[in-house]
Amino acid sequence: MNIKYIFNLALFLTVLLWGSSCEKEVMNGTVGNPEQLLAGRISGTWAKPVQIVTPPEVPAEVFGEMRLVFTMDESGNPKAFLGKDCPIVFSATESAWSVSGTEEQAKVLLQGTTPVDEFDVKVNANSMTLSFYMGWENTETGETGKGDFRVTLSRQ
Repeated sequence: MNIKYIFNLALFLTVLLWGSSCEKEVMNGTVGNPEQLLAGRISGTWAKPVQIVTPPEVPAEVFGEMRLVFTMDESGNPKAFLGKDCPIVFSATESAWSVSGTEEQAKVLLQGTTPVDEFDVKVNANSMTLSFYMGWENTETGETGKGDFRVTLSRQ
């Protein structure tokens, strides 16, 4: 009976130790705050403008071959923004960015780029729609105005 007791105890300890080793491991123990999670959805390269909306006096070409790049630092925070091939909307210099809100209604703030330094954004896995209010000037006619702009880009 002593051998049976030792065998059962050894079997019990083996199952207990094996079961505890099967627990899921968390990579770094943190999930991130809501802004970091939203920034993660926005992070990457977006291009190929479609579904362009501009004021009636402004041609869709104002968006050019828009290509937006959002990067993050190693902690998961927004790091740098670069608007390429769309100098009328974003200057070509690299700038800092931040985001607030939700996936359905987010606002991106830019520091160091002109003329647009903030825009609303809706993002899903494959597309990003950004909208903003901006002043404009027709350099040929001298006509000026302000209006709402919107464009949808796809993830590259």
